[in-house]
Amino acid sequence: MCCSRLAVFALLLMFTSLTLAQDLREEPIYIESDSLKIDDIKGISTYQGNVVFRHGPDTVKADKVVIYTEQRKDVKKIVATGKPARFDRYAELLEDQSWGEAEIIEYYADKALVIFNKEAKFQQGDNQFSGNRVEYELDKKLVKAGKSVAGEGRIKMIIHPPGKDDPQTPEPQ
Repeated sequence: MCCSRLAVFALLLMFTSLTLAQDLREEPIYIESDSLKIDDIKGISTYQGNVVFRHGPDTVKADKVVIYTEQRKDVKKIVATGKPARFDRYAELLEDQSWGEAEIIEYYADKALVIFNKEAKFQQGDNQFSGNRVEYELDKKLVKAGKSVAGEGRIKMIIHPPGKDDPQTPEPQ
């Protein structure tokens, strides 16, 4: 029991490299799940069942989260899967808040990049995007979508005018 607690604690310490901002590296990471499997040799940690991952302003909720590390400390990639998996980024200003959901969400720590795959939806402030694949660069607040990104399908967008109070505009057909 003691060794498994140490392994979980060591894993939590590894996540401190998830973000580029120094203040976030100092914040704790919280993970809840129904089960956990850590493979130190392969550098893979798997959390299953109602997974909730929280770090600073970011929250991921999914059926399954797999975390890939290198040399037992550097987080390279996080893959969340669900029907759907969800990513939320809280910000004090409403226009800086964002969220997304998809069947597969990939987070690349070294690139500060979140990729939403399969029935992807993403919202930044009041602006909404949906398609097969949507990419979001966290540090640049840059959204990429469409055929040049996914290689297939079309992207739908809803861009609300400034000052519009009702963001519940129906999706275009």
